[in-house]
Amino acid sequence: MPNFAPLRLTLFIGFACLLLGCSETRKGDKAEVFGMVTLDGKPVDNAQIRFMPKSNTDLGTAFSRTNAQGEFIIKPDANDNNWLKPGTYKVLISKIAPIEVKAMGAPEVNLLPSKYNLQDKTPLSAELKNGENKLPPFELVSNKK
Repeated sequence: MPNFAPLRLTLFIGFACLLLGCSETRKGDKAEVFGMVTLDGKPVDNAQIRFMPKSNTDLGTAFSRTNAQGEFIIKPDANDNNWLKPGTYKVLISKIAPIEVKAMGAPEVNLLPSKYNLQDKTPLSAELKNGENKLPPFELVSNKK
């Protein structure tokens, strides 16, 4: 009867190496983002931040929301969702006015200048690398008349 133990061991080691290699590659392709949003020099709370690929759509998108100090973080959650790959992104920022219950059905109102929320007009971008990315503040300017 042939001895298949060496073949099994070789296949097991090869499969284990393949799995480890794949997981390490994915882990290395994650960019964590730390940043801040200001409007006319003041922190913007409860703003939505979206990172959209500038050209390579394989990069994916991710979202975050600013806290009371205007700070935001984008990093993988407990289910390994909401992470970005290294690359160049357009950054879209909006802050939607709360809708009163009596005004249900009313259109959403963005409290920030619209150019910061339009993919083809936003002047905001970010170049992300592997690991931590501490970005300079996104300094928005209001539409003053």
